[in-house]
Amino acid sequence: MNRMTSGAVKVAGSGVLAACLAAAGALPAAAGTPTNESYAVNAAGRFSVDALAGEASYANGSPVILPNADAAGLLSTGIITDAAGPSSASAKMPALAVTLPLRTALRATAISSSCAFNSRTGAVSGSARLVGARIFKAGRRTVRLPANPAPNTRMVVPGVAVIILNRQFTSRSGSLTAQALHLRMLRGRQKLILATSVCIAADLAPAPALGGRAMRLTLGGLGLLLLGGVAYQLSKRRKLAAA
Repeated sequence: MNRMTSGAVKVAGSGVLAACLAAAGALPAAAGTPTNESYAVNAAGRFSVDALAGEASYANGSPVILPNADAAGLLSTGIITDAAGPSSASAKMPALAVTLPLRTALRATAISSSCAFNSRTGAVSGSARLVGARIFKAGRRTVRLPANPAPNTRMVVPGVAVIILNRQFTSRSGSLTAQALHLRMLRGRQKLILATSVCIAADLAPAPALGGRAMRLTLGGLGLLLLGGVAYQLSKRRKLAAA
C-alpha cells in the first residue's frame, strides 16, 4: 500500500524500512470504507516518498511503530508512532531534524498532530504540537516556533523555505486533515509533510448493545403492561361474580 521512490531511505541499523505492527484492540471498519488514519512523512522532490513511517488506520491496523529514520541526509527522527482508532488519530515524531537550504536546519524535541470526531456535535477537530522546535541558520538568530500554533500558521524563512504550522483542511465529505509541519523549500522544489492525522466525520465504533439502565427501563415498561393486564382480568371477574 505504501510506496517509496527513493532508494536513499533507510532506518538506522537496517537497509530497508521496517515496521512493527501491533493489533488494534477495537473492531476494524469494513474494507473499502473511509477510515481514520495517520502517517509520519510524505515527501515530493529530490527525495520522494509516500507515508515513510507506514500508514496506521482503524481499518488495517494500529498503532504502527518505527525506529529512528534517516532519509538521504534530509530528515532524521526518533521512534515514530502512528495510531488510529474509531473516533481519533495521531502521529508522533520525536528528535526531529530537517536539513534546509543555505546552511539552515529545523530541529524539534518532538512534533505531533491529532484529530478527533465529536459524536455529540458531529464535528471533527484537529491540533498540532511542536516541542522545542527551532530554526537554526548560520550567522543568524535562532527562531523559536510556537508550541501550540494556531491552524495554518504561515512562516517564511527568506530564500530558504515556506513553513505552515498546524496545517488543517477539510474535505467535501467533512473529514479533517491535520499536519504538524508542511515545508516547501524555495530551492530544489523539495516538499515535506510531517506528522499527518486524518479523521472522518463519523464514529466508526460498533453500536453498543441495549443494556444497563436502558434494558432495565424496557423490562420495567413491559412489566407494567403485564401487571396492568392481570389487574384488568381480576377486575372483570369480580364484576361478573357480583352480578
